[in-house]
Amino acid sequence: MKELDVFRYLKKYRAIIAGVSVLAGVAFFLIAQLYIQQYTAVTVIEYTGARAEEGYSPDGKKIDTTELYATNLVAQAMKKLDIDVTQATADSIRMNIHVEPVITEEDLLVQQAKLDNGEKDYELNPTRYVVSFSCGVSSGKEYPRMVLNQILQEYASYYGKSHVNTSLAANPVSDITTKGYDYLEMAEVMDDTLTSITDHLADKVQWNGEFRSSRTGYSFQDLKDEFELIRDVEVRQLFSEILAGKITRDRDLLLEKYENRNNNLTISNSAASFEIDRIKGIIGAYEDAMGEFGTPVVNDQGESVGDTLQNSVLPDVYDDWNKDEDGNWAPVDRTAEYDVLLEKYIEDRTLYEHNVIDGDYNRYVLDVFTGAPASSSQADQERVQGEIARLAEEINALQTIYYETNDEYNEYLGAQNIMMLSSVRVTERFPIAVFTILIVVIFGALGCAGAALFGRIEDFIEYYAFTNKVDGLPNRAKCDQFIASREGRPLPESFACVVCKLANLQTENARLGREAGDQMLKDFAGMLTSIFAPSDRLFVGNNGAGQYLIFAEALEREQAEAALFQVGVALEQKAQERGYRLELQNGFAQAGAEQCYYIRELLSTAMKRTGPAGARAEAGAGSR
Repeated sequence: MKELDVFRYLKKYRAIIAGVSVLAGVAFFLIAQLYIQQYTAVTVIEYTGARAEEGYSPDGKKIDTTELYATNLVAQAMKKLDIDVTQATADSIRMNIHVEPVITEEDLLVQQAKLDNGEKDYELNPTRYVVSFSCGVSSGKEYPRMVLNQILQEYASYYGKSHVNTSLAANPVSDITTKGYDYLEMAEVMDDTLTSITDHLADKVQWNGEFRSSRTGYSFQDLKDEFELIRDVEVRQLFSEILAGKITRDRDLLLEKYENRNNNLTISNSAASFEIDRIKGIIGAYEDAMGEFGTPVVNDQGESVGDTLQNSVLPDVYDDWNKDEDGNWAPVDRTAEYDVLLEKYIEDRTLYEHNVIDGDYNRYVLDVFTGAPASSSQADQERVQGEIARLAEEINALQTIYYETNDEYNEYLGAQNIMMLSSVRVTERFPIAVFTILIVVIFGALGCAGAALFGRIEDFIEYYAFTNKVDGLPNRAKCDQFIASREGRPLPESFACVVCKLANLQTENARLGREAGDQMLKDFAGMLTSIFAPSDRLFVGNNGAGQYLIFAEALEREQAEAALFQVGVALEQKAQERGYRLELQNGFAQAGAEQCYYIRELLSTAMKRTGPAGARAEAGAGSR
């Protein structure tokens, strides 16, 4: 059997090892790039509001980081970035956004100290959070950075609007001409809308009067002045024009509406008057009772033993008595009830007075339009309609500026309360190039180990199944295998076959014994392979019964005859040394010379020419 030679195995399988290693590296690179690799955009934000360390936003609500990846915010960010559903969906983006609190060692120590001191309800309220967004690599490395930046921008705007800024005033003027209002009603709606807007703007001016939008160039004070100018000048002129000209679409319908208004006001004031009198009575009784009587008297069971009046006047307002943990009775402060009564009284009284004013206005309108025509002239209606449409357009345009200014203000407020402590950076899940090289190296190492293993297995198979145990040459089965491997393919011109035969092997074996016969075969095999050295291009095999086959990819007749002569000389010398007599016969055939291009036919031709040297020479001369 062949000796263990790792380098021989590696040389034999080097192409397979290299191919498999490179293929594994390429496959890993493609799979990792398409299905495993991720880009992750990461930044750190900090809530900086006055109550952030308590866990609250400026409006008193608990800080909720899930708002950062709310569906509406993600959808808005996608719209701003022109991301369609073929690239990603809002849900897929939301699922890959993660917000983790930054909890320091100091925070944990403080928490433990609080718990050790018995503050069992103490909880950490981190103000810093790591925000990350992960995605595949198909959209490029800048994609996650762009998405996360836009989402944070939308969140800052939302946070400013929802938790810091006041809400925007509604704008019913936008479609005022389509709601079936009469002209006077339209003017009233405009007046009410402008008053509401200016009230909102007044709050914003008080909150941050120095803010000025970089997009619109307006401050809240500028907008307030603009809206007030429209209300106090143009809308007042519209009122004057409508009332002075008694301009109406339908007088009877208008009068009916204002009659209904007054009826509703009468009902409202009747209820308000009743409630005012009731509260005045309660407050008066309360004050009288508090002046006449002191603290209510109760027994050990908490039962009142005072005067009947003392126990019946305003039981919800009186100071109640409750038992403490030690079983002692103590008064419960209910002074807030008195404050509530006063607030309710003021509220009802204000409603009553406003209703009186509104009633006077309604009666004035009724007086004005009672003697008016059933409907105004077409010219008057068109003039007023045009003026209303112009004012509505002006208000809507200014409202648009207000919305845009407020949006920027929300972003500003959000940025004031949510600070980005670091710019968004993008990282890879792992370095694909390094891992690809590692995969190639690993598969190369496995390939080398596999080559050594399979090579050695082949050696065993070769030895036990295809090797003659006496002389170590390929046996008859191997010869048949070689012939079968070349069968069916035309041979090249230079392909040659040599047949060598030990004619008297059986006789010498019987004469000298089996052991000496085996030695003769070993000697001859050594001579043969020393001259016809086996290689990828030359096969030497024992075909059985003392017959040996040599197949060469390129072998000329002169070369073969010279080599066979050397074999014969060497055999004669060895026979003299060993004391045996072997008769060597051989035959030669070349595909081109014989015009025989199939291996079995070429072998048959060589076998037919096998004989002593003289006969070979004659046969060879005859063939030529």
